[in-house]
Amino acid sequence: MVDLLVSTEQQQIIDSVVDFLSVELPLARLRPDGNNRPDSALWPIMGELGWFMTSLTEAQGGLGLSAVEEALLFRQLGRHLLTPNVLASAIGARVAAAAGVDELAAAIASGQQPVALGNAVGRVSIGARISGRFHLFDAAGMPLLLLTDGVGNAALVATASLSLLPRPSAVDAMSLHEARLDAVAPLALAGPDLGAHVTLRLLAASMLAGVCEQTRDLATDYAKLRVQFGQPIGAFQAIKHKCADLALRADAVGHLVNFASIRVANRAEDAVFQATAAKLLGAQYALINAKETIQIHGGIGFTTECDAHHFLKRAHVYDLIGGGYRQQQRFLLEEPAPGEEPVA
Repeated sequence: MVDLLVSTEQQQIIDSVVDFLSVELPLARLRPDGNNRPDSALWPIMGELGWFMTSLTEAQGGLGLSAVEEALLFRQLGRHLLTPNVLASAIGARVAAAAGVDELAAAIASGQQPVALGNAVGRVSIGARISGRFHLFDAAGMPLLLLTDGVGNAALVATASLSLLPRPSAVDAMSLHEARLDAVAPLALAGPDLGAHVTLRLLAASMLAGVCEQTRDLATDYAKLRVQFGQPIGAFQAIKHKCADLALRADAVGHLVNFASIRVANRAEDAVFQATAAKLLGAQYALINAKETIQIHGGIGFTTECDAHHFLKRAHVYDLIGGGYRQQQRFLLEEPAPGEEPVA
């Protein structure tokens, strides 16, 4: 039997992460009157906390934990709507370590060399030379860029060697750029054996699970406080049903992510399938939960004074990581179902 429950040691990790995020990266930072401090300003502190080296082996200077603990960490980062670049640094450290570039791996893991995430647009080529178009999240001032192609190849390139084209952004406190690469040499390159694409999907799914859980909590808390017709709106059946559905979706995604992280940690044959399925369901349910949370909040849910709308915007961003919903559907269809023989 697979144990999907959090152990005492894992809960201690979660509690320490929550304590830090609540103080240093509250949701209020995303509001127009927030502190205007980018998430990347705390990269060195996150590095000291070991967030970018969770799954690195102790021989590589990491914590030697598994994908299970890493997924739990990133679920909390999703609850607090951190930039997708936390994924890039965690995976970038592994890419550098796998490529034997130890100094670069140590610099990334410690948070001294932040990494931005590049999302492939259309067909790209990642190998000894990299070509293609990529959309970048919060890339301004980031010295490194992580690029993946969806089939397992991952590379690190120097941002200074690229021309970044600004693109309009409707996401709070997040900048968007486009980069076009033509036969650019990587600083570090890793092939499918590393499984960067699997880790990317799993950790993105974890962040989406965090969105599902936090929107559930926001909506149910508001339903207890908002009084209409002499009683909390949560007493009305229509709102009760919506809150129950929010909780069901959050639990479904959370358990699927837990199971996928165990399969990835065990390097199981269905690890790719499970990570992709978790990303697919996580994106679907995070968007639904975010929309329903706005509806439960009513008119205030659309305003800058309420945090609900931030979750809808970030859910769309997290959905795009490593390929959007339809691309994940294609990836899933290409994988043999658990217990099914691969098609020759």
